[in-house]
Amino acid sequence: MATTQTKKMKKLLIALLVIISIVLSIGFFYLIYKTWVVFGFWTLIWTGLVTGFSTLFLGNLIGSRSEKNGVITYNPKEWPKFLNIIVSVLIGYYLYTVITKPGVSSSDYTFGLAYLILLTGVPIIYAFYILIRDSRDFISIDDKSLKYKDNSETGDFKIEDIASVDLFNRSIILTFKDGAVKTIKTGQMNFNLKDLACVYSDISKKIPEVSI
Repeated sequence: MATTQTKKMKKLLIALLVIISIVLSIGFFYLIYKTWVVFGFWTLIWTGLVTGFSTLFLGNLIGSRSEKNGVITYNPKEWPKFLNIIVSVLIGYYLYTVITKPGVSSSDYTFGLAYLILLTGVPIIYAFYILIRDSRDFISIDDKSLKYKDNSETGDFKIEDIASVDLFNRSIILTFKDGAVKTIKTGQMNFNLKDLACVYSDISKKIPEVSI
């Protein structure tokens, strides 16, 4: 009896998941269709390309590495990401002008406004918050030590104590000779992919120098 009841519950759960999946799929494709109708296909294409190029160029191609008196410092610059935010704001404003043109129905205007608030406005506000929050984060490396600051979290380690360094999930993983492991979450420190690759390389180069 219990087995039969369990099978019925499993079938009911599967059926419910299938229905939810279908509803979500229909909603997703309707969102795409409605977005194209309201803003226009080519408008979304060129604004998407500009946004993608801005994120790639300003977010990832401008590094933050500096070196002075033998100390390598990574203090991610805020202005490239700020410019990227400005680009997003301008694109959002342009899309707003599209839905305020004469002839746009009230339902299309409401949909477009909701789209801009949820998919443009909220991400912009969050990006600005992250930019300010992580503005003072850094990693510095010299021949003897590695220091970092991630908001209120700080660390100061001797290079000679580090056995290896790895990359995982956009973070720097330090493994020490005593077996301890420390994760520096560079992904939440305004570090872009170029910074991450460079800081990993710099730490890797320092470790053998002490080990030899």
